[in-house]
Amino acid sequence: SGACATPTGAFACVAFGLWGGCAIGFITEYYTSFSYTPVQEVANACRTGAATNIIFGLALGYKSVVLPVFILAGIIFGSHRLAGMYGISLAALGMLATLATCLSIDVYGPVCDNAGGIAEMCELHPSVREKTDALDAAGNTTAAIGKGFAIGSACLVGVALFGAFVTRLNDTGAKVTVDLLDPLTFAGLLVGSMLPYWFSAMTMKSVGKAANEMVIEIKRQFDANPNLLIPNHPDRPDYDRCIKISTDASLREMIAPGALVMFAPIVAGVVFGTKSVTGLLAGGIASGVQMAVSASNTGGAWDNAKKYISKGAMDELIGQLEPETVDGTGKVQTKKSQIFKAAVTGDTVGDPLKDTSGPALNILMKLMAIISVVFAPLFLAIKDGDGLLGFVVHDKDVAAAHDAVVAATRRLAQVPVASPAGGGELVAMAFGLVVGVGGVLAVQRATAPPRAKAAKPALVCRAAKVEGTPVEPRLLAHTASLA
Repeated sequence: SGACATPTGAFACVAFGLWGGCAIGFITEYYTSFSYTPVQEVANACRTGAATNIIFGLALGYKSVVLPVFILAGIIFGSHRLAGMYGISLAALGMLATLATCLSIDVYGPVCDNAGGIAEMCELHPSVREKTDALDAAGNTTAAIGKGFAIGSACLVGVALFGAFVTRLNDTGAKVTVDLLDPLTFAGLLVGSMLPYWFSAMTMKSVGKAANEMVIEIKRQFDANPNLLIPNHPDRPDYDRCIKISTDASLREMIAPGALVMFAPIVAGVVFGTKSVTGLLAGGIASGVQMAVSASNTGGAWDNAKKYISKGAMDELIGQLEPETVDGTGKVQTKKSQIFKAAVTGDTVGDPLKDTSGPALNILMKLMAIISVVFAPLFLAIKDGDGLLGFVVHDKDVAAAHDAVVAATRRLAQVPVASPAGGGELVAMAFGLVVGVGGVLAVQRATAPPRAKAAKPALVCRAAKVEGTPVEPRLLAHTASLA
């Protein structure tokens, strides 16, 4: 990158990553903890149903992307100014310096969640469940903070590997530059920006299919043995079958998303060349980091909005809006209210976002970049990096032919001719010709006069003036037009 890293500059790059990750963690906590306004607004939206809850949750997730993206952009710019692509790598290292802490807080959430599940299955005192819910809510926030660190570091690592890919191409003498005005690069940028959506759709649908299969199996067991619904009955459910459904789906359904991430850069590089790969990586990183932050924070906010309602923070409002939920002792049965059910719906939608699609996008950003670095020599070996279908002919062949035409034309007419834009102009000319001819035919068809009728109708009604009965002028005019 041409930048010379000094010890002070390298230290500053590491500090950028470390404190930038810390800032992203605080922002994530603000948007996912029910101690702050955003999650409380999502919980209040449950008063009018699950739809408004989902709308507020999605808006929260989108809004939570703004500050982390500005922070990551500042880290990338500042680190690159100080030490080039090496500085960005150091910033990623600084953000990963808190890896041990991130792992600890990530583990804390599932432990508290499982403790709450055990307390409920063992039918312990409700006060125990209240304590585990409070711990679980804190675990959701800590898990979201850990995901924020992971997503930020994945963005920086992806950018560093992107630079490594371009550097490796240039080490072979290819002199590759990333030009967004190049059509192949920009096309790759669009496709790369789409890949996180495709990947997330596949992972979320996989969760839905596995959950649907699980619900059907549980219903089958209840229908086959109604004794399972009786408390403390000696008959036990078939837990192994449910576990098998979950584990089999987790392995089977990840084949297609994994193949998408691994083969996308390979296909782009082999078929369309290195220019499309540079756009693919840039689009995947730019789109993936924002979608990952949004999905993780949206899911965490929905989960904690449910915890906020279940801990009784809205019991007074529930008692006013839904008097039927108040028992004889005056206590509000929160979990029987429609407000709580709306929160449960949001939490159900958010689980695949925060636990599957969001964290998995980190893999997409890093794996596509590292595969591109590994297969860079293969891409260059195919038509000098142009790919199998990157151009109809090589640029050098087009330039040679064009120079010959230019020389002959100048000798004959002394008229200057513009230089070629590249081998793709032949495809552009053919495409323009097809579009132009099609447009002319369409205009002619639209402006052509209507065809005349070949013959009169088989049955024509004529109006006859009956003596003493006047014929309406409108009827006479209509009859004349038919005749």
